[in-house]
Amino acid sequence: MSCAPCMGIRRLNPFLHGSLEHPPLAGGGARTRAPARDCGGAPGAGGGGVRDHGGHHRDAHPHRRAGRPALYAWVFTGFLLASTVGVLLGGRLSDRLGRRGTFVGGMGLFLLGSVLCGFSTSVPMLVAFRVLQGLGAGAVQPTTLTISSDLYTLEERAAIQSVFTGAWGLASVIGPVVGGLLTESLGWRSVFWVNVPVGLLAVALLRGSYRDPPPSRERSFELGGPALGALSMTLVLLALEPQALPAPAVLAVLLAAALSGWAFVRQQRRSPDPLVPPTVLRDPTVRSGLIGGLVSGGVLYTLSAYVPLWMVAHGGHTALGAGVALVPLLAGWALGSSFGVKLLLRGGLRASAGLGFLLAGTGAALFGLALSRGAADGWLYASLGLLGIGLGPAASTCIIAPQARVRWEQRGAITSAVYACRMLGGSLAIALVNLLGGSEPRQVLMVVAIAAAGAIALERLAPGAETSGRAALATPVLD
Repeated sequence: MSCAPCMGIRRLNPFLHGSLEHPPLAGGGARTRAPARDCGGAPGAGGGGVRDHGGHHRDAHPHRRAGRPALYAWVFTGFLLASTVGVLLGGRLSDRLGRRGTFVGGMGLFLLGSVLCGFSTSVPMLVAFRVLQGLGAGAVQPTTLTISSDLYTLEERAAIQSVFTGAWGLASVIGPVVGGLLTESLGWRSVFWVNVPVGLLAVALLRGSYRDPPPSRERSFELGGPALGALSMTLVLLALEPQALPAPAVLAVLLAAALSGWAFVRQQRRSPDPLVPPTVLRDPTVRSGLIGGLVSGGVLYTLSAYVPLWMVAHGGHTALGAGVALVPLLAGWALGSSFGVKLLLRGGLRASAGLGFLLAGTGAALFGLALSRGAADGWLYASLGLLGIGLGPAASTCIIAPQARVRWEQRGAITSAVYACRMLGGSLAIALVNLLGGSEPRQVLMVVAIAAAGAIALERLAPGAETSGRAALATPVLD
């Protein structure tokens, strides 16, 4: 799906400012647990897998000569909006039709879109195939997280979480590099086609090792609720997406988003089988997880998009050196995620997420201070590492805790809901930072404010050990 580094690349890309030279293109029951686990990590390691990465490519290409930067922006926007729909529909499908079928179907769409993107001969074709690719990517990502929740107990998640985080971080760092190397040596089409063998490997691992449990009841699927929810959120993201719409159309899109959101709420209240039952939404752990998703998305997307820009502007770094600055953040994320579940089990979501956002805000403040004073790179990297150590447990346990509080047939929807909140929070934060213009201190301060707001909200609202610790999380919410 559309990742945060991709957002930053869009802002750096000269094509979108009139140059026709370098467009960014994306690579962007009983079961055996290790292969099923690896099916989630494998896509993440191959050129970004079901993630969206871009880069500057030099080979002559008709898309660049078209001279239509506004349309070209939809190569990214179409993927983002389609992946939003895929996220919300994928979670519901995995609950009703099974995880394996949803994963295989989503991966099939993603790989088909990747192949067709490689064969595209015009910008409209590329945009259309990117939409197909985004639908599949959106379905795969929350389904992978749901499968990991099915496979492992909370205690085991404490050990395995760093594996998933490591694969994600590795893809974020090496994806653009691999994409650039492939483009230079084999041409831009190979950036899409490299996804095919990795995706097929993931499907083979899952099909050979994971089986959905027998259905406990008839699994009907009501399309109206997820469709209305996806429409509302897609319209919001469309309004927030830079260069996607002319200014006069933004208000109309926001109005349409509000109307579709109202229709979604009304439909859910009347539905005998709502997307997320009201009793589940009233659970403090679930509510806190959704809030944490908004905050973690806001912090992560903004940092991934703007840290390289800040490093170039004030640190005197090259583009490559600025991108490497994300490595301490991702390493800290992996380290923090490894002990985040232990904090959750001992102190509840208030400890794991509330303390995590507090550390993240502290790290962001130290980074801004070091950047503004021209401190040595070591201080910058150390502050980003601290930020990651806080953000890792906060973001991961805000998904894990709600997953543990619901039954199997609700877990996919809850996972998708938290994931969608993360996407929405990221887009809102990016829009807010854009409003601040080119003032780096104010932009960093915005990140600090978002993290601090998350820490305060979860300290006040999230349950502690008595209601979200080990014993409480082992008891699902009943309808």
